[in-house]
Amino acid sequence: MARGNGRDHKYMLDRWKKKSGSYPRYKNSDDVIEARIVSSMKNAGIDFSGKSILDVGCGTGVYTIRIAKEAGSVTGIDISTEMLSILQQDASGEGCSNIETITSPWDTFDTGGKQWDIVVSTMTPAVQLAEDYQKVRDCTREAVIYLGWGGKRDVEPIKYIAGKSQVKPRVFNNSQNMRKWLDESGIEYYSEVFDEVRNKTMPFEEAVSYCQDELEISEVFALQNDIENELQRFTDGNGIVRFKISARLELIVYKK
Repeated sequence: MARGNGRDHKYMLDRWKKKSGSYPRYKNSDDVIEARIVSSMKNAGIDFSGKSILDVGCGTGVYTIRIAKEAGSVTGIDISTEMLSILQQDASGEGCSNIETITSPWDTFDTGGKQWDIVVSTMTPAVQLAEDYQKVRDCTREAVIYLGWGGKRDVEPIKYIAGKSQVKPRVFNNSQNMRKWLDESGIEYYSEVFDEVRNKTMPFEEAVSYCQDELEISEVFALQNDIENELQRFTDGNGIVRFKISARLELIVYKK
């Protein structure tokens, strides 16, 4: 079983518990990539006004809260209680009282035959397989919004550590699988690609752990000494490591 596909529940619980404290959180700003992507959702014909929304793998709510400000109601489901706690905290700070959260993996979540107007899944390992795509489709009355990796996710200096390995790193390209399923199902869709570059900093010991975790997800295993040696080149005089993350995201929208 591939560890990053969302089916290894124990692994995903441990992973998100570790990452929740440093994971991106909602920012009330139009100058963030989430704002650009939500704007593109609307350009694709999506109207959130007064609608019921299901957000699968909602995480800390970077999209959930932004959508909830326009929607009638939002149900956010995620396997991580830590992520959902952050979502609820940030939603309260934004005055959003129309968000319900449910702690559950998506593959075992019993929808009870319920449908929502729009189903959203953004950057989540919970929706990666054909049965996930079908379950999402079955839950919507109007439209599905999907945001996934578009074939690129480079993290400096992690990519240099991975480059020394004999194992070819995993390619982050799950949006391709979604498009293939839609094509095979004869479903028309809108697609748009976004390139993002962002910087991240953290203390050295935390950076070592972060690298180990990211390399494991990419199915690359490196010695701790090799990681520490490479990180030294990106560490300032205060022991802070600088990461540069270059990623390509693909937005896919289709109507039912």
